Amino acid sequence: MEEREPKLTVLGIGNLLLQDEGLGIHAVRELQKFSYPPSVEILDGGTAGIDLLYYIEDSSRLIIIDAVNGQAPPGTIFKFSPDELDDYVPVAALSSHSVGILEVIYLAKVTGVLPPTTIFGMQPARMAWGMELSPLVKKRLPRLVSLVDAEIREWLERSLGNNTRREGVADSR
Repeated sequence: MEEREPKLTVLGIGNLLLQDEGLGIHAVRELQKFSYPPSVEILDGGTAGIDLLYYIEDSSRLIIIDAVNGQAPPGTIFKFSPDELDDYVPVAALSSHSVGILEVIYLAKVTGVLPPTTIFGMQPARMAWGMELSPLVKKRLPRLVSLVDAEIREWLERSLGNNTRREGVADSR
């Protein structure tokens, strides 16, 4: 069996029609402006649900970006692992409809395809109809993107060593 090249997938999750719920999508759109080597895939996961398993199982490292209700002040940025999520089977996982990212993470975990994963999130300020982020979350978005970019660069350095400069990783901050 041939060994695959290391691959980092960054998934932005959310509903672009519900203001801050679309945070993950806005974040990956910013990250797509950066120059990363082909071993880094930046994807708009939107509300794809169970279809995200394909991208997860194809990765050796995963970063998820999503709006997170951590009962904190709006704009608070979170970084955590799937092991820090409640260990339960959500009811929605029993149906093929309305499968969210928590259910997808759970399914990837129990089927053994979940790679090392980091979740970045931000406490939303507003979840009403609208395609623009709330002013507070929009103001905090560059900080979130910077933290994710640092995580990507750290992975590149560990996985590819000094080849990152040769492969065209430019500092786009």
